[in-house]
Order: sequence, then C-alpha cells, then structure tokens
Amino acid sequence: MIQDPQEVVIQEDGTLQLPVSLLVQAGLNPGEKVMAVSTEDGKVVLRRLADAVDDLLSGRPL
Repeated sequence: MIQDPQEVVIQEDGTLQLPVSLLVQAGLNPGEKVMAVSTEDGKVVLRRLADAVDDLLSGRPL
C-alpha cells in the first residue's frame, strides 16, 4: 500500500527527520542501520544495510 507523500525539511545542519509512519510502511524499525544512496536521477534511496551488503557481495547493484 502506498501512502501519501510526506513533506520533509532538510535542516541547516544537513539533517532531516523522517516520520515514523514512513519508516513503518517501509518495514524499517527504529535503531535499524540503513544505507543512504543518491541515484543519478536525483532520488535518495534508503536500504537496510544488511540487504545492501548482501546485494553488493552477490554482484547485484544497489
């Protein structure tokens, strides 16, 4: 199920806060390590760190 987009503001120090509902929808839990990757088309993608490492070790792209 896709929820409505959520507005997020990048703070002056470069940080941002993601709504918990967005993380829950993605199956991410508080305290879980993620990898942030920017794509060529300007998207920022969050992946579970373990999933990203598994993909890299298996020769799959992020």
